[in-house]
Amino acid sequence: MDEVDMVVPRNRVNEMVTYLHDLQKTVDIRIKSFGHAGDGNLHAYILKDELSDEEWEKRMKNAMELIYRKAHELRGQVSGEHGIGFAKKPYLMESLPEENIRLMNGIKQVFDPKNILNPHKVAQI
Repeated sequence: MDEVDMVVPRNRVNEMVTYLHDLQKTVDIRIKSFGHAGDGNLHAYILKDELSDEEWEKRMKNAMELIYRKAHELRGQVSGEHGIGFAKKPYLMESLPEENIRLMNGIKQVFDPKNILNPHKVAQI
């Protein structure tokens, strides 16, 4: 199992949940979702079941790309609650304007000029 965390505007939660439900057929993998309708945070669990590791990786990656693309289309974001790790970093970089990335890097440089806190994570200097 792998979790895909996303946030969408509250008035788009139903649309995203419906999309996740329908996406199972498109990517041929089980997806179970839940979330916090009051703030738009959603969690989709992509389930491996009996898939081989190779097939699981392929389908899971495809599902993640489609889910994050849809969240962006709905004016949402990659994460609203769990933060960004190595797995979500490429999706965040695609979803934010370059100016936002530069701002995050600038803040990181002010507070961590030697880049010793979480090196190689989202903010880089």
